[in-house]
Amino acid sequence: MNEKSTYKSYIAPALVLVVICLVVTAALAGTYSITNPIIEANTKAAADEARAQVLPSGDSFTQYDGKLVEGVTECYIADNKTGMAVTATSSSYGGLITVMIGIDQDGKVTGVTVTEHADTPGLGTKAMTEEYLAGYKGKDALEEDNIKNDSGVDYIAGATISSNAIYQTVKEALQQFQECGGVK
Repeated sequence: MNEKSTYKSYIAPALVLVVICLVVTAALAGTYSITNPIIEANTKAAADEARAQVLPSGDSFTQYDGKLVEGVTECYIADNKTGMAVTATSSSYGGLITVMIGIDQDGKVTGVTVTEHADTPGLGTKAMTEEYLAGYKGKDALEEDNIKNDSGVDYIAGATISSNAIYQTVKEALQQFQECGGVK
């Protein structure tokens, strides 16, 4: 085999592939550097909007940097000290359910919204309607281990697992309020 044949057969195609990989990598890095700040800003705006939905009296929010109770993934305190917005997760029928709960400065639930779930549409999602979630407004304690034992909160037949998962996240949020010592 001669040198020209080796170069054309092995080296040239490898060099072309390396150049293509470098160009594509540079293009992806450039695209990421342009779009990432926009994505982060949109994500923050959506999260602030959800916090404002569950705690309407909150103006802006600062992340709590203390200890989080089990199940709580985020805790934000309203800058005007009117309450906090807590995000918590629990096991549900389709996997983890993520719920954001607003709690006012008196420790009462002001709003509940499901932000992420994988439950069965039309069945498990019955426990995620605004009408059902409104049943938690004004609650300041959930003492039972599950929703079926708590006469103060309804559960939805056929969506008991989803109802209980939401119940657990609200309970975790109220525990987080206690862990924080309220809103200071």
